[in-house]
Amino acid sequence: MTQKRLDKAKRKLNLLDFDELNVLQETETLYSGIEEDCKTAFRALYIARYEELWMYLKDKKPDEDMLDDLVDMYLAGLFDEPHPVTHYAFDTETIRKRDKAKEAIISVPTKLQKQIELDKSVRYMVQQYGWYTDFVSQDAEIQAYKDAGVKKLKRHEMNDDRVCATCRAANGKIYEINKIPPLDHLRCRRWFTAAK
Repeated sequence: MTQKRLDKAKRKLNLLDFDELNVLQETETLYSGIEEDCKTAFRALYIARYEELWMYLKDKKPDEDMLDDLVDMYLAGLFDEPHPVTHYAFDTETIRKRDKAKEAIISVPTKLQKQIELDKSVRYMVQQYGWYTDFVSQDAEIQAYKDAGVKKLKRHEMNDDRVCATCRAANGKIYEINKIPPLDHLRCRRWFTAAK
């Protein structure tokens, strides 16, 4: 969907020309559309991860209305109270890169260079949203455990040389379900199982 939005913006800018006003309007429209695409994808991811774990724990589908309300509340808070790991990267860096991209698009001399700058800015925006997939997936799983009545979770790490020292030290720790620490870093590969 995002690629279609990008192609549409490039076609429109080619027809309108890459003047300052058109660039500002089209990039804002494009970024707003990407944000909506990502929220739709996050909704689907949250529901899929929650349902998958819920069915494993309870051997039945969760109540659809309850799950729909739950994901609405979750998504409303996801960007209003960003995760500490991505707070700077998302809130500050995305805005800075978006503004820099607008300047670059306007200032480079050829349409091809302008399209390259637009492509770069969109790739960065999508990467920023991509970082949130780990949080959404894990938050859905933890919520499913909570709703199923699990009180404690055991943390697990991948058993390879890419695990950082902080994560390696946390491997096997048991946490009260309401005291799960936030992800330690981007692309953290930890996961949890029910513990006694």
